[in-house]
Amino acid sequence: MKLRLTEELVEHIRATPKPDEKAFVAEEWPAIDDRIKALDDLLSGATISAVATRHSIDRKTISRLLRNAVERGVDGRYIGYQACIPFKRFAPPTPQSAEVPANAHAFALEMLLRALPVVAEMLHAFKKALPTRSCKSPAFNRLYHSIAAILRQRGYDHHYPLNTTDGGRRAIQDYLKRYRARLESEAGAEQPETGSITRVDHIFTLRPFDRFEYDEHRIDLDAWFALPLSDGTFRLELVKCIWLLAIFDVASASSVATSLVVGRKYDSDDVCDLIARSLKVWEPRELVVPSMRYSERAWMPSHLAVDGVAPRGLLLAMDNDSSHISNMTRENVTDFRLGITHYGRAGIAETRACVESRFKLFEDEISRYIAGGYRPETHQNERIVVSTLPGDRYPILVNVLEDLYDTYFTAANVSDRSTRDTRTPKMLIDEYVGSGALLWQSPNTQEQVRRLTVRRMRVTIRGSKRNKVPPVVYQDYARYRSPQLMGQWSLIGRTFNATYENPSDIRELTLWDDEGKRLFTLHALAPYASAPHTFKIRQRAAAWNRANGARPHRPSEAAEVVQDNVLAYHEAVRAAAATTPWATGLIAGGAIPGRLEASRTVPTQAPLAGLRPLSGKFSLR
Repeated sequence: MKLRLTEELVEHIRATPKPDEKAFVAEEWPAIDDRIKALDDLLSGATISAVATRHSIDRKTISRLLRNAVERGVDGRYIGYQACIPFKRFAPPTPQSAEVPANAHAFALEMLLRALPVVAEMLHAFKKALPTRSCKSPAFNRLYHSIAAILRQRGYDHHYPLNTTDGGRRAIQDYLKRYRARLESEAGAEQPETGSITRVDHIFTLRPFDRFEYDEHRIDLDAWFALPLSDGTFRLELVKCIWLLAIFDVASASSVATSLVVGRKYDSDDVCDLIARSLKVWEPRELVVPSMRYSERAWMPSHLAVDGVAPRGLLLAMDNDSSHISNMTRENVTDFRLGITHYGRAGIAETRACVESRFKLFEDEISRYIAGGYRPETHQNERIVVSTLPGDRYPILVNVLEDLYDTYFTAANVSDRSTRDTRTPKMLIDEYVGSGALLWQSPNTQEQVRRLTVRRMRVTIRGSKRNKVPPVVYQDYARYRSPQLMGQWSLIGRTFNATYENPSDIRELTLWDDEGKRLFTLHALAPYASAPHTFKIRQRAAAWNRANGARPHRPSEAAEVVQDNVLAYHEAVRAAAATTPWATGLIAGGAIPGRLEASRTVPTQAPLAGLRPLSGKFSLR
């Protein structure tokens, strides 16, 4: 019988999805690609003989390919281009003969039901519960005995399933389970998705700036870092992890802000810094590599800023990772980003589908083609190396990697996506703004951006009037004092709100009362008084100090050699880089500055100048 293709049938076949090259290994794809091209030629009007000659495929294969393409699958849709996949089954397996089998084999029960329709009707009409290990089912027992009586009456006493060990009870139970599961899946596929009050997109039609999604993505990259040693040479070390932190607008799929965390796990400071960055106007970076450039149309949503104030999203969705629900992140985002913060369960990609799909696109387009890029191992596939460049031959440079990702995301915002009907994220946002929509902007954005990264805490003033210990605050491995506290013994034991107003230099600690009025500014004492440093640097310096025990104990010796822990930590990391396993991650994370001078004596600043010493002997603990 000759197959005739109508225009309507051709349109239906062309509308079916084509196989994706990424879903197959390299050895399988050429044969599939040839069949896709052959089917395209057939739908364009070419003959079977011409297509078989052009693509070097057997005529019988071409004929079978066309017959399968115009057939409908189990779901009632045309098979279409899925027929190009070799050895793929498009119909449920059914027995070819209708007779009662003598022994157990594949599809034996299906053959029995086809030969005896009355038994099939009894099974399909059974709606009662099936027996389990802990619960019997009298209804199933009656059904089984009825089926066994019919088989014996027709002379099938020694045929399947009565000749099995349990008389066919297990086979009948398994068939009923499969039959009910198939009915449930078919019924679920026919029913449209019902609305839910827990889904924002089911309650409102999302528009640009209505919902932002934030998440982190661990980049699949065997990256190596050129670790500088104390003698001026380098040593290659494997970077343990690289994290990409990003915020996307759901309605337009536009990237709002991105950042990179190298060599360590992201924390609350990284999360707050990225959210603060999303409120600032994007500015092009000074690219390190001369041959690297931005797209001529590079764009970010913050370009819609008015008087330097960028628009912000109404809702920010993120998962309940520990760094997201920490006190610092939760309080700073609530108080200074404002809007709605929506926390979802971690590990469920469907709740933040936009950001997950963008991460997938980021992997396929750029991430896995960097030296050392690979496709991770899954339950179905083993690990596949994608990049042809070995990571140890091309060590990463953090600044250049950040430049590369920034140029990519700003270009992606002006690139069309098929899911958006060839419209770019910029076009979608421009159309929305051009329709007269109002964007949410805050006149206090500059101050809110600064406050987003400020670490807040509660501190207690310590000291002892009897032992002549001046009022002091112990916080984050350091001691803080101020001339304003001298002689105020009544403050000892009281608790105040405190902040590091400058996150890049936490040598100053500001105390506030419960009404938000500034009270005192305390200064860090040695060994954290000399060099400006962040909270992360102090944590690592304190850990180094505890591990080495390098601080002198006698006051006279401390007065002769005042060595700041932060500076000493930087020197120690470089000197011990060849043997310290965690030094690589710190340097890769940008925490280690340039080479310091060899001098071990560092002049200290005097933030406590003018402090009158107490009379008599006292303790400086």
